[in-house]
Amino acid sequence: MAYLDNSGDIILDAVLTEAGRKAMTRGNFKIVKFAFGDDEINYELYNRDHPSGSAYADLEILQTPVFEAFTVGPPLKYGLVSNRNLNLYYMPDMLLNNGQWAQTVTMKNNVIYVAVNAQTAQLLKTDTGWGATAAYNVLAGKRSGGNMITIESCIDNADVLMTSANQENYIISTQMADKNATVAYDSNFISSIMATDRSSWFSTGTDGEIIGSPPTLTTRTAIVPADRTGFRSTTFEMSQAAVYLASGAGATDVATWVQSLGVVGSMASLNVSVPAELSTEMAGPSDTRWTRFGQTGIRPTGFTGSETFSTITTSIEITGNRSGGSLNIPLTLLRQDG
Repeated sequence: MAYLDNSGDIILDAVLTEAGRKAMTRGNFKIVKFAFGDDEINYELYNRDHPSGSAYADLEILQTPVFEAFTVGPPLKYGLVSNRNLNLYYMPDMLLNNGQWAQTVTMKNNVIYVAVNAQTAQLLKTDTGWGATAAYNVLAGKRSGGNMITIESCIDNADVLMTSANQENYIISTQMADKNATVAYDSNFISSIMATDRSSWFSTGTDGEIIGSPPTLTTRTAIVPADRTGFRSTTFEMSQAAVYLASGAGATDVATWVQSLGVVGSMASLNVSVPAELSTEMAGPSDTRWTRFGQTGIRPTGFTGSETFSTITTSIEITGNRSGGSLNIPLTLLRQDG
């Protein structure tokens, strides 16, 4: 990925994929899909008090170097969307619930750690520096009874209080409620996605406490073909959330259960499975992917034991199918190797 000098006019910068170049040579080239984004723009550079006058307030933004067109690599983090709804006041965000909801994993060192086998998960659980509750990692392939990755489609604005009326007015009635989401993942390191269904538990009672028990995750079928070489994607359901302010005496503040500052529209929990070759225990064979794409003999920051791990860094990319809100969740696969 490279930048283009934006000090002048850029009419069009296009990069064709290998398939696109082949289609052009055959004379049947046709653009069927493209996307715009503004990942590289810092809007804080807008200067209302520019010394040359208000006409120059956005000068630095307009002269910001922009990305070259690209066909491989990470997707747009802030893709631009079109919406004709004139009654739309807020666009939902997709956020990671960082350990607030029950049985939800907490990020550590700015990533979510995925133990690829029970031996590794148990070692992390018993390490005093890591945390005896094992809140900082998930066990790959675990369907129930363990930590999950939980996400929120929400209006991350404290002005929009967590009430059912605000959820109806600003999310549901504006057709911005994410009932489904798509997740993309690197199939070299993740074999499948498991997720909750639409009937799952994401509600609080009049006392502000979470209602119900954690659900069992089910494996989702990958979409074929994928939109990128080496990647797969799948869709999963999101449940309408009912996380509303409680007013009873001594009620729990429901804001403690979610990452969002404002009302939550829908939620889901998921986990990942890894290829069997990556999930072998320390005494078993070590797949070459650990050395080709990762590191060995590592002690993650916060782990106080003498044991070491092999690590691979990857991510899952989630997009709400109605709102277009997106979220990239960094993952680090862990396998005890010494």
